Amino acid sequence: MPPLFTKVDVSEAARVQLRPIEMSDAQRIFEIWSDHEVMRFYDIAPLNSIDDARLLVSAMIKELAEGMSVRWAIVSKCSMRFIGSCGFRFDSRFYSASISFELERHSWRQGLMREALNAAITHAYDHWHINRIQAVTNLDNHASIGLLRSLGFVEEGVMRQWGYWKDAFHDVHLFSRIRADQRAMQTSPPA
Repeated sequence: MPPLFTKVDVSEAARVQLRPIEMSDAQRIFEIWSDHEVMRFYDIAPLNSIDDARLLVSAMIKELAEGMSVRWAIVSKCSMRFIGSCGFRFDSRFYSASISFELERHSWRQGLMREALNAAITHAYDHWHINRIQAVTNLDNHASIGLLRSLGFVEEGVMRQWGYWKDAFHDVHLFSRIRADQRAMQTSPPA
């Protein structure tokens, strides 16, 4: 079986650039991941300290080196500011990946995450041995549900009490997009 990916490049969209997370991103990771509203639907508690952010970034870099996951910094081309991150966790047995993402509150509702995820997904299908990308969302996370649908993800159903975080069990929507969906989207005439 070939590796799912061999390298992670910088990826470009109209208004954002994706680049691999670096240790120098820890301060911005802390600022974003400590915001309770940003982390409202995330499966971890908001970060409490810059040291927590450094540990998180260190784990992201280690998992990239081990081929377990990829995390990109989302950088605004206008300000060259780190505004969020997105990435994949791989399951090489099934040629699949789970996608996750977050964006600073100031950048919400501007279409920036849609651009970033479209670039990340296109990169994954163009350069890596991925067949399926899946995402899970909290049932009440209407913004992420709408975003995933706009990117061509198909809702497969609700997974009841799928995870336990923040002292409660949570039901989640399961969404997927497969390589055949990507090809169909690339060959379809614009609407």
